Amino acid sequence: MSRYGFIGTGSMGSMLIRKFTGTGLVSPGEITASSKNGISARALARENGIIAAPSNPAVAEDADLLFICVKPLQVRGVLEEVRGVLKEDALLVSLAGCVSLANLRDWAGDQIHCVRIIPSVTAEARAGITLVAWGQDVTPEDKKLVLSLLNVLGTPVETDERDFDLSTDLTSCAPALIAAMMQEFAGAAVRTGTIPTDLAEYLVKETMIGTARILAGGPMKFDDVIRRVATKGGSTEEGVKVLRARLPDVMDEVLKELDAKRHLVAEKVASGEVGSESTPSEVGTKASTPARGSRK
Repeated sequence: MSRYGFIGTGSMGSMLIRKFTGTGLVSPGEITASSKNGISARALARENGIIAAPSNPAVAEDADLLFICVKPLQVRGVLEEVRGVLKEDALLVSLAGCVSLANLRDWAGDQIHCVRIIPSVTAEARAGITLVAWGQDVTPEDKKLVLSLLNVLGTPVETDERDFDLSTDLTSCAPALIAAMMQEFAGAAVRTGTIPTDLAEYLVKETMIGTARILAGGPMKFDDVIRRVATKGGSTEEGVKVLRARLPDVMDEVLKELDAKRHLVAEKVASGEVGSESTPSEVGTKASTPARGSRK
């Protein structure tokens, strides 16, 4: 029987625990967790029946698979704290952005098998993408175990770590970006003075859900939806023209700003700075690479 450890039981850590135990994939008694002040770990123990540990080393010493669910600038301190008690050949899974596989290996030890994952809030609905990058010593058995766990979150996508940043923008960051765009769409309707905010946001939300369903239900692609609705000479076609003209610059700027913030935090991680700085969606990998430029 494998033992699962979780250091950090905030939003993502607690979600993983709830999903793993709620689906019956992992027994609550197989999970030990700790949190910064112990409060959230103890609350989760009362709710789910997991074991709340008094310290990070107490979690790490028994874990066959250890999830690191803390912010990027906290990872080094956590791994240095537990390095001496980690099991040989333990499997370490980090959710932290801007902390590379090389960083994890340096801080945890050469014998530790390291994996990076980037889940999305959409995992709450068992949907969306969880990105996965494998360390060099990860075994086929390690991969099978991790993927079996991630399948309860949605769809795991294995990718090279070099592609993590941009892939993360399109997955883990995207729910907030999409929601912000749809909120602005509803807001434009509200500004006409003819519809209240609650109704406008309800109409847009339900339409967004329906659009996602038809995209998910078959071979239909974005262009197919646009052609189906924006018929030649119709009013929708005019709206699409406006978006085609203006959104490319906006999207380029969004990705540029996400990357700039991520790059700033990555530099702090590389310098050994300790703190609670966060990146967009707590993601990124560029501890030693320059920020991306505009895609124009």
